[in-house]
Amino acid sequence: MHPKALPWIGLLAPTVTSLSIPIPFLSSQQILNPWSSQDICPLAPKVSPTEDGLLPALRFVEDESIRARQANRLSRAVQVPTTVTDFMTDPYDEGFAPFVEFQDLLKKLFPLTHAKAKLTHVNRLGLVYTLSGNDVTLKPLLFTAHQDVVPINDASDWTHPPFDGYYDGTWLWGRGASDCKNVLIGLLSVVEDLLSQDWTPNRTVLLAFGFDEESHGFLGAGAMAEYLEEVYGKDGVEFVLDEGGMGLESVSSSSDDGVVYALPGVSEKGSVDIILTLSVPGGHSSVPPAHTGIGILSEIIYHLENEELFTPRLDSTHPSRKKLECQVRHSPDSVEPWLAEALQSTDHVSTAEKLASSRGDKFRYILQTSQAADLFHGGVKTNALPEHIEAVVNYRVALHQTPEQVMDRAIRIVRPIAEKFNLTLAAFPKDGRKEAEGKVNHLTLSTLTAVLSPAPVSPTGTGTDAVWTRFAGVTRSVFESVPSLKGKTVVVSGDIMTGNTDTRFYWNLSKNIYRWSPSRAGGSLNIHTVDERLAIDVHLEAMALYYDLIRAFDAWDSSVEPAFDL
Repeated sequence: MHPKALPWIGLLAPTVTSLSIPIPFLSSQQILNPWSSQDICPLAPKVSPTEDGLLPALRFVEDESIRARQANRLSRAVQVPTTVTDFMTDPYDEGFAPFVEFQDLLKKLFPLTHAKAKLTHVNRLGLVYTLSGNDVTLKPLLFTAHQDVVPINDASDWTHPPFDGYYDGTWLWGRGASDCKNVLIGLLSVVEDLLSQDWTPNRTVLLAFGFDEESHGFLGAGAMAEYLEEVYGKDGVEFVLDEGGMGLESVSSSSDDGVVYALPGVSEKGSVDIILTLSVPGGHSSVPPAHTGIGILSEIIYHLENEELFTPRLDSTHPSRKKLECQVRHSPDSVEPWLAEALQSTDHVSTAEKLASSRGDKFRYILQTSQAADLFHGGVKTNALPEHIEAVVNYRVALHQTPEQVMDRAIRIVRPIAEKFNLTLAAFPKDGRKEAEGKVNHLTLSTLTAVLSPAPVSPTGTGTDAVWTRFAGVTRSVFESVPSLKGKTVVVSGDIMTGNTDTRFYWNLSKNIYRWSPSRAGGSLNIHTVDERLAIDVHLEAMALYYDLIRAFDAWDSSVEPAFDL
């Protein structure tokens, strides 16, 4: 036993029964360290490619001509600036003109797909490709991505122009290269490749590409979800695979224990944007009040950031718990020496705080509601007192909370400040900011869009949940075969998204929703900021996964493959 494991002896033994380990069959090693039991984070059996006569997936990674072709395809996709803002609410808005150009490009890049698949335009620019299967009793597979990208600020800040799609032989640079035209181009490339081999699907395959995911997704995925539910019904899809997740990563960058963790997002946090709208008298700045409207709103934000602070929580249903158990089981020498004991505690808040302190803010906000004051508008001139001031505070709601709880907290904090400055207060009226029109010394709290509750958690019982077990098995098979991870053990465990994806609209279609852009750590950089880029190797490895997922599920009968131990 490794010296780091010694403190666990005696601390873990009393909890053996609670971990469902059959005591009569425990080895002496398992008695000392029950985390070695196969009942904790078992591995899904690898799913080998079926005998379907199709070419192997590994050629995507190994063939230099495919590498060059994919770099060209992704570069050309990045060159079309399909940016969206929060204020583009009409699919016929002239700001969407580049999307028409982008869709024309897709027709040129993927002629077989456009000739053989049924393409449905939903709400003008939403794209749904249907490759109808021979067996209508099998639920379709749904792969999704989005056509849109976030705007850039200053092109001069970039190493290479953001819409040049520059390829340096390793990295493809540009806005959308990793979020998420890489996914969209990868999926279409795989379908094009399959069709070029005269493949006919047994199970229907669907591709759904929204066009406003970066602006809440109501026009694109929102409309497409309604269309798909009309066609296939509630729970009519076997699984949904979208962008996102935590990629593939090791526990510690400073150690190499031969284990890599594949971390699809199996849930995501909720969200609510609270708008603070303040109207006060104007006037000349030479005769100001003690507190201008900007000062009052600043005080409110100060108190929001300093009162009733959110706390992390890691209860038994949180997806990150399974991930942590997997790390203790498969990477015991790379995790905190106290982690095994901490996971036995019923004090879910203290355990979460200890982990958050150890692993940093990235991990903290997996377990905790976040609060970010992102927008602040007020004033028109230096010598004129601001009359209308507005701020927006963004919240990503943890799994153990609700948007309504976040809104109630805001009311509790804001109300005394409104009273202090003799302001009337309207908290989340039905007509939103319109309620404040014409009023002075008035503060309104409203929401930018409909609130979003945390997503349902997709089942991840390896050996008990059939779809997850097969998905994990294909993932292991692909990534334990690619040259970059050869010799590694890939442990597949769900986690959650701190942001939101288009899957927010697809909850009714399947209980098996995975948010995952399967990129190795360091292979996808600077999403939503300057010098966004993607390693082409990562793009090719993702294509290998998409290809083998389609093959592995094509004629699968929904049976459960039993999990096994190392």
